[in-house]
Amino acid sequence: MIPHARCALIVILFVSLTSCIPARATTSSICPADRSHLIPRFGGRWFLLGVNVPWLNGGFSADFGTVEEWGQHTYNPDDTRAMFRTLRQHGANTVRWWLFADGRGAPEFDSTSGGAVTGLDANFLPSLASAIQIAAEEDIYLILNLWSFDMLYADSDPSGRGEHAGGHRDLIIDATKRASFINNALLPMLRYPVGTSGYTIGTHPHVLAWDIVNEPEFGINEPPHFSSSAEVAQPVSLAQMQRFIAEIAGVIHRNSNQLTTVGSASMKWNSTTALGAGGNFWNDAALTPYDPQGYLDFYQIHYYGWMNGDERYWSFSPVFNDWFEAGFDKPTVIGEAPANGVGTNRTPVQLLSDLHANCYAGVWLWSYSGVDDNGRWADASDAVQTLARTVPTEVRITKPVSTLRVFLPLVQTDT
Repeated sequence: MIPHARCALIVILFVSLTSCIPARATTSSICPADRSHLIPRFGGRWFLLGVNVPWLNGGFSADFGTVEEWGQHTYNPDDTRAMFRTLRQHGANTVRWWLFADGRGAPEFDSTSGGAVTGLDANFLPSLASAIQIAAEEDIYLILNLWSFDMLYADSDPSGRGEHAGGHRDLIIDATKRASFINNALLPMLRYPVGTSGYTIGTHPHVLAWDIVNEPEFGINEPPHFSSSAEVAQPVSLAQMQRFIAEIAGVIHRNSNQLTTVGSASMKWNSTTALGAGGNFWNDAALTPYDPQGYLDFYQIHYYGWMNGDERYWSFSPVFNDWFEAGFDKPTVIGEAPANGVGTNRTPVQLLSDLHANCYAGVWLWSYSGVDDNGRWADASDAVQTLARTVPTEVRITKPVSTLRVFLPLVQTDT
């Protein structure tokens, strides 16, 4: 066969073969020039780059609270400062730090099984205020996670996970007990002063946002879209979870000047257009019917290897589905991703680069201390530094020289 004929046949075969592959809709990879895909704060828009801290010194729900039956309270200001400093030195700007988790350390309850919230132990607010003050001194911004779906695990006891670990379905489904959490824990926390800074926790500029529930989808049992985790003994309905999230977000919006989000387990439940996704169950239309101020300021989705899919019929990967393709109508942070890149088919450097290029608003790697096989800070520190040096104007959060220390809510506050 003469050369030009062979080339023509190759072209025809290539076109024929590729035409059989299902087309994937593509959108320009150029992110919005106005940076509207990034997180708004202090008059700018920012890419949030950092880590998850489910616990710092081995105390799940005890970094700030106290597991009284074990005498466990693990907050240490020196360790906190050392963590913040090494993060900042590598260019990180944020930490997603868990507060209550499953309830074993805080808040306080009026019953050994479930119960209404009566307040916070003596260690909680001083320790949290200390961490916020240190964050300000080290120029780190905090995203404070309130609860995790672990709160819906079976109730435990002192010889198990802790007397108050799990068994807190009533906080979600019972209006009186929700109010007890709001009035006796959330509002006192928002109003607590941070040292001599002149700020409260709810007005401090280094508290960037509140993450209301970690991976709520795993606590919902409502086919066909939701099947609760096997460990969840007390699942709730979608509507019950949406109401809980909306009411907490509304309280935060009325009593602080900070942002709200939810740690969605996957874009499977936070997207209407990602390949195979079930819908966006945390958008304004889903939440604001329960509270007009109950919206989220930005979305947050998690990413692990199981979400890659076949990339033909389904994929919940933010590497495969960029921000445009997933149809997000708000900035979206990758709230968890493996620090060592396991399951993503990418090195940590490649993973961060690809997520940034796909117009996401940030990445919080899991986790700082290496609590499982998804890696630790040391696995990703060089990758964080590489990205921070590549896009410094997006990562280096700057705030006005003078930030007002008096917060006047624009709507009636909760009491």
